[in-house]
Amino acid sequence: MLPTAVLLVLAASVVAKVNNTCDGSCGLPFRQTLQATTRVVGGQAAAHGAWPWMVSLQVFTYHNSRRYHACGGTLLNAQWVLTAAHCFRLNKKPYDWRLIFGARELEYGSTGPVKAPLQERFVEKIILHERYSSISEANDIALMKVTPPVVCGSLVGPGCLPPFKAGLPRASQSCWVTGWGFLRENDRKMSPVLQEARVDILDLNLCNSTRWYRGRIRSTNVCAGYPEGNIDTCQGDSGGPLMCRGPEDAYVVVGITSWGVGCARAKRPGIYTSTWPYLTWIASKIGIQALQMAQPAQQGTPAPPSTATNPTQVPSANPPCSFFCQTTPATHRDPEGEHEEFYGKRP
Repeated sequence: MLPTAVLLVLAASVVAKVNNTCDGSCGLPFRQTLQATTRVVGGQAAAHGAWPWMVSLQVFTYHNSRRYHACGGTLLNAQWVLTAAHCFRLNKKPYDWRLIFGARELEYGSTGPVKAPLQERFVEKIILHERYSSISEANDIALMKVTPPVVCGSLVGPGCLPPFKAGLPRASQSCWVTGWGFLRENDRKMSPVLQEARVDILDLNLCNSTRWYRGRIRSTNVCAGYPEGNIDTCQGDSGGPLMCRGPEDAYVVVGITSWGVGCARAKRPGIYTSTWPYLTWIASKIGIQALQMAQPAQQGTPAPPSTATNPTQVPSANPPCSFFCQTTPATHRDPEGEHEEFYGKRP
């Protein structure tokens, strides 16, 4: 049996022959069963190919050559994956990570090469946001460069990012989350099958109110779930996408699973890093052309003012409120909530 390193080198030559750069239409599922889904915690198994940009970020242990799913991510193109910065709190070494593309079922602690149609890749480098805070989870966003490039096809394809003119997702919109994380808050192992669940975008003022998150949510966050709880992302779902249907029926990744208090608790919905305020930051790392290829429909919209130097502020655009748009959160902070037990959507 050939070692993983050799197999991945061979994969690089296959990529060259296929000449597939994943630069086609983004955000288009290969197979959908969404009409059967009403409710991941509180979710259901996704069809194979339903979310072809979904990536499993796995830690590789050299002493026994095993891989363990830790976080989710979004494929942007053949060479870049978007995820959460907090996934790398304990391990920032690129060579200790493996990326699995095209998966529905995962074997936790698996060994040996993955089987087709799955694709396994190395990580060339990990880029954390320069102002990421592990205390507040501010700027919880990261990029991973893939090597060799991914081959896109029926089960692997790029996800979409919002257009520059989009704005924040509007409250009450119904969107989707996916992941291999815990099915219940107190679980001890990940789901072996990719889960999907529908969640609502919630108003940030409501999520920041006294009986909810008491001002801890930032203007660069998205709040999604239900007031009564029951459906939510959980540990192991970190870095995965929050997706809303956008232009041309493409799914747009409006958020990155970041943190929350517990899982699926009432008035404690999931908190996501909004992707829109970080478009300029992403472009500065992967290139403006690559970013525009990962945006749906109307391309070529001028970039908003740079958020790289002041990333806690959203761009000063004033887009119309159609697919996107909601108010910014309340600015007050209530210190009475600081003692409450905090759970990040940790790996």
